[in-house]
Formats: sequence, structure tokens, C-alpha cells
Amino acid sequence: MILQPASRRVVRHASTNALKRFFVIADAWELSPLQQCRLLRIPSPQVLTRYRLGQAPRLSASQQERAALIASVQQSLMAESGSKDRAWAWVHAPQANPPFDGDSPLYFMLENGLPALREVARMLVRESEPRGI
Repeated sequence: MILQPASRRVVRHASTNALKRFFVIADAWELSPLQQCRLLRIPSPQVLTRYRLGQAPRLSASQQERAALIASVQQSLMAESGSKDRAWAWVHAPQANPPFDGDSPLYFMLENGLPALREVARMLVRESEPRGI
């Protein structure tokens, strides 16, 4: 079997789905346009609006990873609590434990970028795994 790169149509579709999922989560988390820009590394709220309208170029690989990590965080929080309100509260509430050290997970992710997104997503996946005997 020979692997071929994904067609432009397939790549654009994946990018569009990642954006749609991101915007649903951003709305659930009540993120400001500036916070959304910082999480996805979009240069301005004007460009963000173009993305929302489907008029911007496809996401870069880094932006797609960021959107996927946000989706992973939300999925883990929903699996754990089943409540959008609890997921919202966890994202916004200050957390004493590392790596947050008194900051909210949202602030931690906004301030520390992609490494923080990866760390939070991994942490939540680890916490949701069943414990061994």
C-alpha cells in the first residue's frame, strides 16, 4: 500500500471540523475573542471572525494541534463530570495543585501556550484512566 498525502479537500474538511469543534468549546467556556486568538495563535479578532465565517485560510498544523488539544481537554472534563457547568468551572477556577499553582487552567494555557495545552490534556487523560490494582 502506498500512502498518499491527503487531498486538499480532505485537509480543508479536517480543518473546518476542528474549527467548528473549537468554536463550540470556546462558546461553552465563554472565551473572549482575544482569549480564542491566544489559544489558537490567530493574529487578531478580525482574523478570528473570518475563521468563524469560514473565510480564512486553513489552520496550520500547530493551530490544528491546539484545537485538538482543547477538544481533548473538553472531552476529558465532560467524561469526568458529564456537566458543561462543571467543565466551565474547572477551566476557570484557580487550582492549587501543580502545574497551576493558584492560577486557573485557562490562564495557565493562555500564558504558556502549546506546551501548557499539551500538559493539561495529558494530565486530564491520566486522571481519567482507570487505576491499576
